[in-house]
Amino acid sequence: KINTRSSFGLRGIAKIFLEIDFNHNGSLDVDDFRWGLYDFGIQITQDEAYLLQKAFDRNGDGQVSYDEFVRTIRGDINDF
Repeated sequence: KINTRSSFGLRGIAKIFLEIDFNHNGSLDVDDFRWGLYDFGIQITQDEAYLLQKAFDRNGDGQVSYDEFVRTIRGDINDF
């Protein structure tokens, strides 16, 4: 669903990230995830939001950075 709304590649994903970063702290917590997905028409429970956020959180700090978000949505970025 997110990929369909990010028609401009990384620029589109950056815009989506900023839109769902409700606390404007540069990372996504579980509430940002839950309500951000709700804005995309995806309704999930709090427990499902925790599981999803954990899948995006590659370094295990409880937050999802922009880099973690991009890598999960688009895959690893090449060296170029």
